[in-house]
Amino acid sequence: MDASQTRTIVARDLLAAVGEVMLRWGYLESAMLKALDGSTRTPVVQRWLAVAEPDAELVDGIKDAAAIRHLLAHGLCEIQARPRRGGEAEVVCRDPADALVRITFGRLREVALNLDRLRLHIDAANRA
Repeated sequence: MDASQTRTIVARDLLAAVGEVMLRWGYLESAMLKALDGSTRTPVVQRWLAVAEPDAELVDGIKDAAAIRHLLAHGLCEIQARPRRGGEAEVVCRDPADALVRITFGRLREVALNLDRLRLHIDAANRA
């Protein structure tokens, strides 16, 4: 989705996109737990990565999604959705180094779709 398609996004749409990424992250973790047959105190993603030994592309996708999820869960501090002023709607997060990171609506949608692809890949591998 390019910036011209997101210029009419309002705050409600932006917040819904944040929620969608967080929910789909939960679905991904659930698929990993199912593949692992239960849980332990070790974070599910770390445990799954160690046990499943996925290919590099899958690992990169998970790391990218995890980075966005971490920013949203622990650093979300502002939203900017001003359709009349132009520009793409975005959220602003503070990273662990105290730097501000902007995540556009289009990027949130991309991450949400990638999370579904990752989950479906894990589900398919678990069924095989």
